[in-house]
Amino acid sequence: MKRLLIILGVLSSLTIACTHDGVAPQGITGDTTTGGGTITGGGTTTTPSDVVCFQTDVLPLFQTYCASAGCHNATTKAEGLVLISYANIMRGISANNTSGSKYYKVIQNGSMPPRNKPQLSSIQVTTIAKWINQGALNNTCAVTVCDTTKTTYNNGISQLFATYCNGCHGVSPGSGNVILSNYASAKSAGTSMKTAFLNGINFTSANAAMNMPQSGKLSSCQITQITKWINGGCPQ
Repeated sequence: MKRLLIILGVLSSLTIACTHDGVAPQGITGDTTTGGGTITGGGTTTTPSDVVCFQTDVLPLFQTYCASAGCHNATTKAEGLVLISYANIMRGISANNTSGSKYYKVIQNGSMPPRNKPQLSSIQVTTIAKWINQGALNNTCAVTVCDTTKTTYNNGISQLFATYCNGCHGVSPGSGNVILSNYASAKSAGTSMKTAFLNGINFTSANAAMNMPQSGKLSSCQITQITKWINGGCPQ
């Protein structure tokens, strides 16, 4: 009997040892099932280079290329879709499954945005795919890589425009007749509309509709980059 009790005690301890709470991946805080996390790690607020963050890397792409005027924004609600928030975007995304994510599929095959609208680059499409394959978390990069010395169109500025502006200002005639997807047109806007441009990115325009991007104010570092570019004569 004593031997039987010992065996039962061992089995009981093994059962308890195999029952444990889920542990979030190291370096990510927040809800890793539905999102809401912030990338941290090692006592610092840095982001692993291979992590794609929804709030800083993915949401701006949906807001710029899918929720521009006349499409899936809160005003137009084309086809009943408003793609400006994590909850709404996730209605067409299947975590860890790009082939089962209908929003990704229409972006990847080129049917959305419409072919007469600015298209996402292959790098941007890959970014969305990578985010989905990493679990499609609603995470935020604690530190966004930003270099205020990158102030030429080809090195820093065009990348900002591609992420935050070209959904409206990517193809002719462009919203407000402003095109930012090529250097000549962007330089023309930066020089001829200097004051309006700077007021817009600083959200100090007398007309709130002129504040850009409409999805939300850029970071102070990004504003500094564009300001230096404009004040420096819009170098290529």
